[in-house]
Amino acid sequence: MESAGLKIKEVTNSDRISNLSDDLLIKILSLVPVRTAMSTSLLSKQWKPVWKMMPTLVYDETCPTVIGSLGFAQFCSMSLPKARLLRTLILKLDKKAASIVIDSLLFTNLPSTLLEISITSLSKNYIGFPKNFKVFQTLVVSKLQGTITLNVAVDSPVCFQSLKSLHLISVMFWSKSSLGILLSACPVLEDLFFVTNVNTRIHPFTISVPSLQRLHITDHVDNGDLKLEINAPSLKYLKIIDWSGCIKFVKDMPKLVGAKVILSQYQAEKLIRLLTSVEFLSIIHLHPSMVLPLANGISHRLLRLKLHISHKLPLNMLLHLLKYSPKLQVLKLHENHFIYTTRGTEDQLPPVSAPILVPECVSFHLENLEFRGFVGREEVKEVVVYILQNARHLKTASILIYSEGCPGGEKDVVVRVKNILPPVLITLSF
Repeated sequence: MESAGLKIKEVTNSDRISNLSDDLLIKILSLVPVRTAMSTSLLSKQWKPVWKMMPTLVYDETCPTVIGSLGFAQFCSMSLPKARLLRTLILKLDKKAASIVIDSLLFTNLPSTLLEISITSLSKNYIGFPKNFKVFQTLVVSKLQGTITLNVAVDSPVCFQSLKSLHLISVMFWSKSSLGILLSACPVLEDLFFVTNVNTRIHPFTISVPSLQRLHITDHVDNGDLKLEINAPSLKYLKIIDWSGCIKFVKDMPKLVGAKVILSQYQAEKLIRLLTSVEFLSIIHLHPSMVLPLANGISHRLLRLKLHISHKLPLNMLLHLLKYSPKLQVLKLHENHFIYTTRGTEDQLPPVSAPILVPECVSFHLENLEFRGFVGREEVKEVVVYILQNARHLKTASILIYSEGCPGGEKDVVVRVKNILPPVLITLSF
């Protein structure tokens, strides 16, 4: 086209997105709601099969635009069978869904390629697993969270042949046998993440899984009515939060390597059986009354120790604990100024004398020292200086000052620390 002696060139807009690889297109579609991803199939023949190759689909019932005019159940039953390469399915339920929605319209339409399913409920929902669990033969990870009531029939066959990781967070159980039946249907289960809350039905539960290697269990039921018995002889890693003292381990765990425990001060005896083989240990809220039982039961193979200590923990008790950890390489201490201690507990503690000889771990193995929450207490300063003076192989030391602590104490410890062992890399934070 020519006008007034000027040439005007036609500009053609090319479709650059369609020229991208399928892998990149799938990544782009993963950033938009599933309904939007499905609508791209109308763009062209090239786009038609792309969303069906998405490995992860998120169905969010809390977002009306995601489902559109179709109901949640109909939308799931229509779209799920078309997702030929689906690996991970994430469901976020908002409205109260009837059991038929979960059983008949969801589970029966799951593709055999599915490896992970996650269901989060923001309102009360009932999941009554169907008796035929063939759709779950390949499932590896299952996560259930929220106000969900699980009902597993007694005559349900063993079904989760491949399930290795199971998360049960704040769910409820229709009967006291539901949890046991569900776990017995998982012959190769390795990871269990179990969290109770005030809505959990008060039943005595038994977690008996011979194959279990990692267990995270949190008991938020503080009325003492919930009873949990644990039988996991192959357990390697344990994280347990139990304030009410309702969790009981019925068998030893000789393969236990690492543990993080948060227990009340009256449960010290429980630690002995749990910690006889650990190499990595973290204890939150270590009360003075727990030191002696811990020293008697702690593993001589312990390499890393992290303690949140009471501000009233005597120096000689800490040194006594180090005496029974001869191979310790990493020591992390956090002085907790808010640990609750029953009145009179300190007066009832048996006397413990500080070791005459420097603990073996301090002299020959300790490489890293970290102390958080320092406020300038004289006994704590003595601990820090004692370790720095006697730790021959120490490589790094980190001391973090508590901001609301004593104003003069931290200056004193800084001066004293700077004059000790120049080869040690010392970090001081205020």
